[in-house]
Amino acid sequence: MKIIIAPVDFSANSNNAARYAADMAVAINAELHLVHFVEIPASAGEFPLNDYILDEMQNNGTEGLNQLRDELAVRTGGKVNILTNMEVGNVQYRLEEYCTQKKPFVVILGSSGNSLEKLLIGSHLSGVLHHIPYPLIVVPKNAVFHPFKKVVLACDLDDIAKGVPAGVSFLKEFQDIFGSGFEVINITTERQDRQNEAEAAFEFNSWKERLQEIYPDVHFVRMNKIEEGISDYLVSHPADLLLVFPKKHSFLEFHKSHAKKISLNSTIPVMSIHA
Repeated sequence: MKIIIAPVDFSANSNNAARYAADMAVAINAELHLVHFVEIPASAGEFPLNDYILDEMQNNGTEGLNQLRDELAVRTGGKVNILTNMEVGNVQYRLEEYCTQKKPFVVILGSSGNSLEKLLIGSHLSGVLHHIPYPLIVVPKNAVFHPFKKVVLACDLDDIAKGVPAGVSFLKEFQDIFGSGFEVINITTERQDRQNEAEAAFEFNSWKERLQEIYPDVHFVRMNKIEEGISDYLVSHPADLLLVFPKKHSFLEFHKSHAKKISLNSTIPVMSIHA
């Protein structure tokens, strides 16, 4: 049975992402794992937390997990096996460890706080996005799950040159489960266009062949800014999911500034897949 992991911190966005994960679990007959992390503050090394405070943090976590589990059990009509787990320690390390043990089909989480900006830059969760070698879906505020009938796969010229970093086998499985149709878009800025158009055209044919198993439609978009190109494309070509490839310098495939703007403005879930 497939496993979906939903890290939760009980914020409104996090709870909504857990509902999204529960609805997806029903759709694909998956087991849902709700995981809450009690992270010890860095200052605790100098000034250790007393047992009372730590116990309260764990008790609150347990109560929150139980309430959310009960809510989701009603929401899913008891069709999903929902497990809860609480981890104490560094979020990135504990979540990586938990994923390594459970080998999830996908990890689903909501934005942290008021915007995804905290998750992308300056938050400990940004490290999670770079290092977890499993598909990850970030759910925007108030998003509701429905099957991924149309998936837009965004790539840059570097992806065309080096080939798709993620296994096409996962994309094919994703397509088989949801009946997804894939559209590949390459956003080319004017500067990139002048410098790389001939090279990209030469390399694209071999790159496209590696995607033939999922029968994608391929579109080239010229725009001054990458994030504007993606946003404009999604306005005129509504989709259920935006799929991107993470690179070591950023959650998304593009420079951090592009990633931040794309994610903050995205009204649809964004999935990242590691190589």
